[in-house]
This record gives sequence, structure tokens and C-alpha cells, in this order.
Amino acid sequence: MKLDIFFFSALFSFLFLVVVLEFVRSKRLKEQYSLLWIFISALMIIFALWRDLLERVASWLGIVYAPSLLFIAGILFSFALILHYSVIISKLHTQNVRLAQELGILNKKIEDLNKRLNGGKMVENDTADPV
Repeated sequence: MKLDIFFFSALFSFLFLVVVLEFVRSKRLKEQYSLLWIFISALMIIFALWRDLLERVASWLGIVYAPSLLFIAGILFSFALILHYSVIISKLHTQNVRLAQELGILNKKIEDLNKRLNGGKMVENDTADPV
């Protein structure tokens, strides 16, 4: 059997799929994020094993050199992934700001309650900093 780039591509894609599934099983990757990776690895396996499909899709899209389709797809996938993570990071940033504000408000309320209960004297809070 002749080993070529398509064999190694299929092998790499299969190993990638196994790694993604292992990450999901060990709870290091959430299922909602794994679907995208499973889809991409399955697509890579299909293109690696079914060479004519890559040629057909490339010619249907008007791409002369079929492997260019893989690079274009990879770049578009990377842009989509970066955009997705930027949205998630923006949401988390907003949540962090809101939590910090709420924490400041709660600390001020605790401080005011301590002052009222102790006749105007400030009593240090002996709880350890959770951070």
C-alpha cells in the first residue's frame, strides 16, 4: 500500500476527532464547543478519503487548484472561530464588570451595617479574601 498525503491527512483527522471526543469525555471541552470541532474533523476525514469530492466542490466553486479550497475553508473557519471567541470574551468582560460593581456595592453595605451595629466604630472583617 502506497502511503501518501491523503492517508496521513485521514489519519491526522481521525486522531484529531479522537482527541476532541476525549476532551469532551473528560469534561475539558464543553459539548456546545465540541460540535464545531467534530464537524470539522469529520469534514477533513471525508475530503481525505474521498478525493474526487474535493475536486468536484472546487470546480463547482470555480476554484482551479482544488487544495486551495482547503486553505480558503481553513482561513474562513479561523475567522469565524476568532469572531465567536471575541463575542464570548466581550460577554464575559461585561459580566466581570457587573460582578465587580455588585461586589463593591455589597462591601459598602456590609461596611455601613458594621458601623451601625458597632456604634460608629469600624470593625475589621476577619474573613479571608476569597481571591
